[in-house]
Amino acid sequence: MSWFEVAQREPGTPALVDGTQSITFGELRSVVARIAASWDEAGVPRGGSVAVVLPNCSELLAIELAALSTERYFVPVNRHLTAPEIAYILGNCGPSLVVTNDELLPVVEAAAAGIRVFTTGPGFERAWAHLPDADPRDRRAGSVTYYSSGTTGRPKGVHRALSGATPEQDVELSRATWPLLGLTPGPGIHVAVAPLYHPAPNSMVLGALARGVTVTFAPGGRFDASRFLRFAGESGMTESFLVPTMFVRLLQLPGEERAAFDPGRLRAVVHAGAPCPPPVKHRMIEWWGPVLEEFYGSTESAVTTTVHSREWLEAPGTVGRARPGYTIEIRDAAGAPVPAGAEGLIHISGSPPFEYLGDPGKTRDSRSGDALVLGDVGRLDEQGRLFVLDRRTDLILSGGVNVYPAEVESALLGHPLVVDLAVVGLPDDEWGQRVVAVVQPAAGADRAALPGELAAYTEARLAKFKRPREYRVVAEIPRMATGKVNRSALRAQVLRELA
Repeated sequence: MSWFEVAQREPGTPALVDGTQSITFGELRSVVARIAASWDEAGVPRGGSVAVVLPNCSELLAIELAALSTERYFVPVNRHLTAPEIAYILGNCGPSLVVTNDELLPVVEAAAAGIRVFTTGPGFERAWAHLPDADPRDRRAGSVTYYSSGTTGRPKGVHRALSGATPEQDVELSRATWPLLGLTPGPGIHVAVAPLYHPAPNSMVLGALARGVTVTFAPGGRFDASRFLRFAGESGMTESFLVPTMFVRLLQLPGEERAAFDPGRLRAVVHAGAPCPPPVKHRMIEWWGPVLEEFYGSTESAVTTTVHSREWLEAPGTVGRARPGYTIEIRDAAGAPVPAGAEGLIHISGSPPFEYLGDPGKTRDSRSGDALVLGDVGRLDEQGRLFVLDRRTDLILSGGVNVYPAEVESALLGHPLVVDLAVVGLPDDEWGQRVVAVVQPAAGADRAALPGELAAYTEARLAKFKRPREYRVVAEIPRMATGKVNRSALRAQVLRELA
């Protein structure tokens, strides 16, 4: 089953609900076909890329499905990035065109030098409305190039070769994960609330459409627990993808507000992307029932492990067992396998091949033999259940979003009053981790005023989710003999000071 087959079989079933606008599967098929035809007319080649800088909206998914149906790459760009950050991504993937909205147009135009920019709305429709309603003759699967920051601070595009298969054949590869995550065929309502420029919520929405489930967009540009919970009830939500920070905020709502929500319609609420504190997950299962479905994976590895609520309750903290076709091995720093219960680097075999776009060195470094190694530390128990202990050495996971210290440091080191600094993640009850900048100031700097100056300095240089939530001024940054920051020592030092 795929969204295209649903459109042929059930054209009148609602596919997308975006505010007051509702689009059936049949109408979606027509829009997708005409968008793809407009790209043929405009000379967007097969194998080429189309980028979007958009909030969650029906246009984003129509463009994505057009790319995935016609052997093109779809590149979703984080709409919160600054113009220089967007410019780097566009320069790396080289799209034929970029689609944004009127609100984001000034930033995108500043970033997209020499690239055609289109906006959603009447102008967007005029580009394809005159074309005939005819499906592409040779429907071939495209792919999504997602960008995530690397340890060097530069975003890296995870890029996969086009398969040459039909879109329906391509869907077969992901079909096996649906029952592992409690995801069932429609009818149903999938509420899209997490941003679709991230791989997990994006793939969950595509999977919902492929199962004939209606996707409806939660209102508002930011997650508001009260508004979301009310909307989930009013829309009849049966499934969604959330991150642990959202769970925390939902649990902080007044008791009467939580009691007013009936979780009886829920079939699956999938979460990933950040460690979920066991007490938080326990409380969510008590409230919503055993419908929480968790997976461990990455942009590079896709879904690697899965765990249902009842299985998780037997071993709180686990992210589950490897899915069929995958194997997980824990190895020490020398590459030797370690016994069950011992900690080490997670090695994943079975994930689809990829490359970091334009960076063969990083691509090679991500593999050890046939295994994918991204620097995550974990352990396996006797039953083969994985426990992730550290999501990479330097990576900060704040609210389910990856923040890389090197990128933040690169921006802050340009300030004239900063001699040295290091960025670390500290435990945070709400966000999982919060971004903290530890700063060694220049002689004569006003230590009391410096945090405010640095906060203002980052506004035009970093997206909001990357900006430090806290600045701590120290006499000297601890570094190892190699010149690298000793982050573990620095974190321990800051935590001692906070105790």
